[in-house]
Amino acid sequence: MSKLLKRALRDSLVPAILMIAGKALGIFIVSGKYGFPLEIGNDINGIFSTQIYFEDSQITYFVNSISDLMMLIVIAVPTLYQIIKTALFQSSLNNPKTIVKLAKFNILQWITRDDTTFLRIFVWCVFLWLCTGIIIKNALEGDTYSWIAIVSGLLSILSGFGALKTFEIEISRVYPDSKKYY
Repeated sequence: MSKLLKRALRDSLVPAILMIAGKALGIFIVSGKYGFPLEIGNDINGIFSTQIYFEDSQITYFVNSISDLMMLIVIAVPTLYQIIKTALFQSSLNNPKTIVKLAKFNILQWITRDDTTFLRIFVWCVFLWLCTGIIIKNALEGDTYSWIAIVSGLLSILSGFGALKTFEIEISRVYPDSKKYY
């Protein structure tokens, strides 16, 4: 197994766990807060044999929507944080005014080192796109609020552009622009 594949698998463990935990915690927190009774049963006919059942379809709609939103937040926040951190770090290397602005907003500690790589950002973006696909599928089937699907789509597009920008930064490190030196 190649080093790149091992690193990608290692980087994908945290978002995978967070994605599942965000969805499950969303279900259990909303159910506990509002006192919705839930039943856990087995259904051999589906893809997943363990199913969570609620007594009313409106309760199911509400709980599924909030748990989708929680899953989205748990994946989107670290993804956007890594993209913004990398963009600020690269901007501070090229532009001293950025360092002054970061010091003014007291977020200078964000750029102390560049520990976020394109591979890690790409893995997190893929998981965000996967969450978006699940949420959009649920919205099309009428199982979640449509505004959550719209927000997730916009966040996925934003993260895609951020990942593309990070890729351009990584490429410019490996293959510097030769026109600058003439």
